[in-house]
Amino acid sequence: MSEMPNIPFLASSTGPAWLPAAAKDARQFAYWGQLIMLIMLLIAFIGAIASIATGSWGTGIYLLISMVVIAFLYYMMVPSVFTPLDQGKFKEASDRLIIWGIIGLIFGGVIPGILLLIAFIRLQEVFQPQYQQYPTQYYQQPQQYPQQAPPVPPQGTQQYQAPPAQVQAPPVPVPPPAQPAPAPEQHNSSRAEMIKCKNCGVQYPAFMRNCPNCGTPRQ
Repeated sequence: MSEMPNIPFLASSTGPAWLPAAAKDARQFAYWGQLIMLIMLLIAFIGAIASIATGSWGTGIYLLISMVVIAFLYYMMVPSVFTPLDQGKFKEASDRLIIWGIIGLIFGGVIPGILLLIAFIRLQEVFQPQYQQYPTQYYQQPQQYPQQAPPVPPQGTQQYQAPPAQVQAPPVPVPPPAQPAPAPEQHNSSRAEMIKCKNCGVQYPAFMRNCPNCGTPRQ
């Protein structure tokens, strides 16, 4: 874009070549806003004179106030917006753009205020972190680790082996203690003398007087 003729306090239409794309666009919108402020300043001046000349004092006073505000904004654009932009002070320029844009909507005309607000919005991109978008992995396969073999004991040493588990046998029933056998009857060492009954022939001890079978007296 060709440079405008030497107009007092009007910023340059181009900035440093190293400016980011967002800062270049914001600077361009701000430049057009300042240029239209100059046009609105001339319109407000002519309208104020015409209103006062026709007796419309209220409109004339409002146009005079607007003319003062527009002149102030036009003058402050270079030191508060363009110089910080060209020096890389984007935060300072952004703060001034939002303030001048709101004031421009109220007193400086709708078009300059809108252009300054567009420049503010476009400049916000320089504050966004630059990052690369990676695809989201919804499922991640669990990592498998190789199984380590058990350590081999050195030769000459006996590897301890745990004894096998012993199965407890069921308790064996204990028989009750045997009753002592009755002692055999002790017989007299000398057997009794036996005699035979002459009547029935039954033998019986000699100390008996009669035969236990037939009752015959011993003779």
